[in-house]
Amino acid sequence: MLISRRQALITGMTAIALIIALQAFNSVGCYGHTLLTFVQVVGMFVLVPLLPALVSLLTANPLRAVGACLLFAPWLVLAYYTDCVRPYQGGGASMIYVAVLMWGTPCAIIGALLTGPAMRLLGMSVAPRR
Repeated sequence: MLISRRQALITGMTAIALIIALQAFNSVGCYGHTLLTFVQVVGMFVLVPLLPALVSLLTANPLRAVGACLLFAPWLVLAYYTDCVRPYQGGGASMIYVAVLMWGTPCAIIGALLTGPAMRLLGMSVAPRR
């Protein structure tokens, strides 16, 4: 199955937008952040793990951004669960976003790298650039 380059780019950008929306949900729903604080959190803890997805948009296969986002999203869900759902365990400030940064980044890289072979295995490819 041949996927148009335009459709692949739109799908990759949609995946990135959904990650930012997930962080917006965390920021507003759990932490009560203002717009400025939300932008700072995205810049400090979400942008670095999103770099593999952003770089993937520039490669021959922009759908690698979807794989990067798929393996990064569970870390944001874990952050929400840890800080907002699970009862407080005591012991000081939460450090879950350090885990999001430290473990989400390698997971996003792995997701971006595995998407190409997975697509080939399923017989999918992206149309070349013109």
